[in-house]
Amino acid sequence: MGPRRTGVPVHLLRHLLSNLNSRPKAHLAVVFIAVSNHLTVVALAASPAVLSMPSLHPTQSACGPDSSCDALAGSASPNLSLPAGASQCHDSGPAAACSFGADAKASSAGTTSLPAGQGACAAVASKPVPSTPAACGNALLTPDAPARSSGVSAGPAIAPSVPVDSLGARLPDELTLTSDTEAVRAGKPALLTATTNATVTGTDRAIEIFDQTSGTLVAACAQGSQCSVGYAATSGVHEFAAFVTPPTTTAPNNAVALPSNHVSVGWLDSAIAANRTVVGPGQAITVTATSTFDVQKSGRWLEIYDLSAGARVTYCSRGTVCTTTMKQTTGGVHQIVGYITGKPEAVSMPVNVTWLRVSLAATSIGPKSGGTVNLRATANADLSGTPWVLGIYDQNGNLVDHVCKSATCTVQAWMDGSSNPAYTAVIGALPQGKPGLIERITHAVGAPTPQPLVDIQTRSTPVEPTHLLWGVDSCKAFTGDSTGELFYAVAKKLGTPDFWGRYLTDTVCPGISSNEVSMAARYHLGILPIYNDYNCSDVRYYETGHAYAVAAVAAAKRLGIPAGRVIAIDIEPPGDACPGAANVDSGFIEGWFDGIHDAGYVPTYYGNGTSGTEFASAWCATVSKYPNIATDSDLWSFQPSLLGSFSKVWNPGYGPYDTGCAGNMLAWQYVLSAGAVVDVDQDEAISSLPLWYPS
Repeated sequence: MGPRRTGVPVHLLRHLLSNLNSRPKAHLAVVFIAVSNHLTVVALAASPAVLSMPSLHPTQSACGPDSSCDALAGSASPNLSLPAGASQCHDSGPAAACSFGADAKASSAGTTSLPAGQGACAAVASKPVPSTPAACGNALLTPDAPARSSGVSAGPAIAPSVPVDSLGARLPDELTLTSDTEAVRAGKPALLTATTNATVTGTDRAIEIFDQTSGTLVAACAQGSQCSVGYAATSGVHEFAAFVTPPTTTAPNNAVALPSNHVSVGWLDSAIAANRTVVGPGQAITVTATSTFDVQKSGRWLEIYDLSAGARVTYCSRGTVCTTTMKQTTGGVHQIVGYITGKPEAVSMPVNVTWLRVSLAATSIGPKSGGTVNLRATANADLSGTPWVLGIYDQNGNLVDHVCKSATCTVQAWMDGSSNPAYTAVIGALPQGKPGLIERITHAVGAPTPQPLVDIQTRSTPVEPTHLLWGVDSCKAFTGDSTGELFYAVAKKLGTPDFWGRYLTDTVCPGISSNEVSMAARYHLGILPIYNDYNCSDVRYYETGHAYAVAAVAAAKRLGIPAGRVIAIDIEPPGDACPGAANVDSGFIEGWFDGIHDAGYVPTYYGNGTSGTEFASAWCATVSKYPNIATDSDLWSFQPSLLGSFSKVWNPGYGPYDTGCAGNMLAWQYVLSAGAVVDVDQDEAISSLPLWYPS
């Protein structure tokens, strides 16, 4: 989608999205310096009421923040195209169409507030000034140092239209209006200050400030020479003027009042919309980002940014509306935001657009090939609001059991063990005239074969049923331990394990050794790598989970674990040993996922899979925001934890507690070690769990 020039890491944009309304300005300058350090300096003109740019050098493009944007605009992307009937926006990104849309909120009145740390201006009984939350003071405007904010021009000194002598007191004959900011995020206040060269105390005049855009009185002060107010609007550029005038609720004319210069302040916000949010791979979605004022006149860009891909889609150098049509050839969920560069910046709430993808898990709960096959199809979007359904077909093209109009579909099939069946999940539409298919479809003897789904959007790869693996995990090394050869003891007393869970690094338990790796290769023993080299109470925040993931990946690479294998994080239950484990949050889960997944491994979480528990609640909160975490990682539950004597032959049916939301629950630690001679925990895992098989 073209080079990324925003310069802001994707997780910082995510944090900005969540903290935009509360983060101090000092932090904004640090986080977005990569954006703001190549923005054109902006100045406010006294008139007209728009944000304006300084003149460009004759040889400089009117492109905006990036000197190479002309080249970018010509960089074609196969996944982008202009919307039908639209033209390329000048000096902008690929396939970007810009326009100027009317913003109904731009002329709406804002809200007023007292400036921070100041009290309300006292009323004067003989001067009925309209009530406003304004503060007054006695600072005077001096001829040699007029009060003004950076980039705000004061108007010329204007003599009053009413003779001073006739009023019995000296009236102000100079008035300047300033603002402490030229642009501010929507809903945040700007400080407006009107200052005169003489007090209105003892006169029949007041200092009043008006929002000329909405026709609203903003502030009225019955005394003093300075009047200040905080003003927050929701959208657009607002023009303000101050007057020394007899008290009034409507803007006076110059015949009876002393006017100030005009000041413009822009309230910045962005929004994003998509014409469709769920489509099949290769189909187009038109995305539109909007700004509350023309970005060209403030030296900004209006970007369409893909948080999921960590890259800008395209941008417009002008206008209030930026539109493009985008597609993806593979399935996936993309969080798209509108992003306005500059200082301050603005990020819209995201819109999730989904190119459909479906995966299929086929599991035979048992070590042999015959028997019941549990089939679970998972789409990356809820299909309940779409024209499509989920269905599962066998290798002969027969629909298995029934279709589902949801994000998951679970059915059962039977295999007799004489062949290796294969199954495929599809997303498609019900054929016209067959509404009964949405209900349960059974394969009764003699019943007609249901018609196949039509308008197929996507399908999974054919999947052969997995089977159940039996294994153990241990603190001790399974070979070379001073207490004896644990592998042979387990094989003799419990059965030869299919896999073994071991730790990546030395902690309270020794990390897996080279001798263990060699033995695993010799016996074709799968290894389930576990990372627990951290404070088990410190399981909060994205940065924490990501840091653990980086350390785990480094350990895995030292051991020679190839990409595509699982790395499990050990999230213990809350208790005396790990009291802080109760605070596990979605940020931690997301951080571990990003660190492991981005390194090419499969993120796995060992935790309490029981619905409603601390881990399960954090997990469900995470996958509701980021569905790809559910599909691209695995779960290992330690509940229910059973009591009794078990072995490879005498093991329970596979039954881990489920979180109650999407996720691949592929392993279960069903009994803890009793500390006997064979000091191991016992586990079951579905064979699709990508264990490490050393060679």
